[in-house]
Amino acid sequence: MIRIGITGGIASGKSTVVKHISGKGIPVVDADIVAREVLSLYPKILDYLKGRYGERVFRDGELDRKELGRIVFSSDRDRKEYMDIIMPYIRIEIEKRLDMLESEDYAAAILDAPLLFEEGFEKDMDCTILVYAEAQVQLQRLMKRNGITEEEASRMIASQMPVKKKLDLADYVVDNSGDLEETKEEIDMVFMKMGIECEEAKEK
Repeated sequence: MIRIGITGGIASGKSTVVKHISGKGIPVVDADIVAREVLSLYPKILDYLKGRYGERVFRDGELDRKELGRIVFSSDRDRKEYMDIIMPYIRIEIEKRLDMLESEDYAAAILDAPLLFEEGFEKDMDCTILVYAEAQVQLQRLMKRNGITEEEASRMIASQMPVKKKLDLADYVVDNSGDLEETKEEIDMVFMKMGIECEEAKEK
């Protein structure tokens, strides 16, 4: 099975691209979903959070994900500490799900991971795709989507790995700056280059 890592900067349109791919029969493992699910799958994470933050991140005995996010991502130190705790479990779960898809005879599967390069997931992939949008397009999309100012949007974009570095790391780049139909054609062309027929992602 070909393991394909796909990533993209914030507001690049990665989710739209992944939706198009999955609609053609290629299964997707979503790293963001896995990151949420491991909190209930692995009790050691909750034990850590209780010990570290006490009742600040729990409401009526249940984890308050919104408050946890507010605390963790307001401090570089807390964020790193949290990621160091949770990331090994995310890796375990992603590998389990990819292995399961391989056992089901899929010819290809996607790992949808915003932090594909930042966390080194690309090392476990056969190839990688970067969904790219021109800087001004990305900025305008983010302002519109989140209802924020240009300054706020610029700050969010600047907090991520520079696009130039991702362009250098990616095996394939899909330009999602313009028309959606053109983007879909680009995606299909990339998969043709890989030798994957999207409609026949599951081997016969």
